[in-house]
Amino acid sequence: MTTVDRVCVLARLVEPGLGDLVQRNIALALLRRAFPAARITVVTGSTVARRFAEFFERHSYATDVLECPDPGDADRHRWARFRRELTALGAQLSFVDPDSRELGAPEARRAGIPVRLGLPGPGTGPGDLTRPLRLAPPLLGRADLFDHASALASALGLPGKLRPGAVVPPLPRAAEELPDLPTGVPRLAVHPGGAPQWNRRWPSGRYAALCRRAVARTGAACYLLGAGEERADLLRLAAAITAGQPEAAVEVVTGGSLNRTANLLAEVDLLVGNDSSLAHIAAAVRVPAVVLYGPTGTEFLWARVYPRHHGVSLHYPCRLATHRADELADRQCEHDCPIPYSSPAGPYPRCLSDIGVDQVWTAVSRLLGATASESRKARASGAH
Repeated sequence: MTTVDRVCVLARLVEPGLGDLVQRNIALALLRRAFPAARITVVTGSTVARRFAEFFERHSYATDVLECPDPGDADRHRWARFRRELTALGAQLSFVDPDSRELGAPEARRAGIPVRLGLPGPGTGPGDLTRPLRLAPPLLGRADLFDHASALASALGLPGKLRPGAVVPPLPRAAEELPDLPTGVPRLAVHPGGAPQWNRRWPSGRYAALCRRAVARTGAACYLLGAGEERADLLRLAAAITAGQPEAAVEVVTGGSLNRTANLLAEVDLLVGNDSSLAHIAAAVRVPAVVLYGPTGTEFLWARVYPRHHGVSLHYPCRLATHRADELADRQCEHDCPIPYSSPAGPYPRCLSDIGVDQVWTAVSRLLGATASESRKARASGAH
């Protein structure tokens, strides 16, 4: 291959969450490993680029972003301008994200990009891909993140075999001052929220009971994390915890930057929460997590590449929802559970509300005891 000093990643995604983008660092890091000196440009919709500007600027393995028209935008003038900009990049290699919509190898070919990597699929014609990715027969019924990473590494010609536990790269982050965190006790981060378009939250009352138990049995300090709009719910949860454990150390942390959230997570012993962005950030800062899986049924995707995660799920047959927001109206399950989340009062989907506190506590107590002991030793030695 000729020298590659410019790479573009075509990723016109539909309403991704932050966790979805953190996962993209797997592919970006592999491209960075293959071409250490290259500029890597992510091509994504204007809304995604602006909403997640902090991620792209400070926490990804990409160099910069080129904005393309958002999904659903058919304005021919904007498309014409974007195509000129894509051609002007002068990229020698492109990679098409598997979830990119209506922006793939054909556009890369028209832009004159000579080497084009991606999965063959609808809309990809003969000659559009110069290096089709080949997924190995999946071990888990469907391809997971390790399968995709392995296929990309092979197409890039990277030496050696990938190890599942080493696929997720560290999250790039800057050091910063954090509030004094208690020493000598386990530090438990709790994330009971998440994006409201999916009803994938464990009932708030169960989180309160779980935290009270953690405080009573381990003396844990609890950090309740969430977005700014979740602050009122988290304050109610904090009150429910201290009502049963008046001496509990409980702190509500909302609305911080991704950098601050990642740095705080890196200093706790365990995260317990719903299937949402903080679980992915925890994996990227090497913090164990207990993650409750409900209707989205995505646990299999990262089971191999998140070795510090422990999933809790009832594995109901009807749980396998898609993440595509535009398919919400067609989503049904045998319990007729509501799709969007409404409030802490519920209703919650059966696949989550049927999970008891004892089941989650079994995982939390095992991991919290082990990781807190290791973390205290590291902090005492100044290594953490």
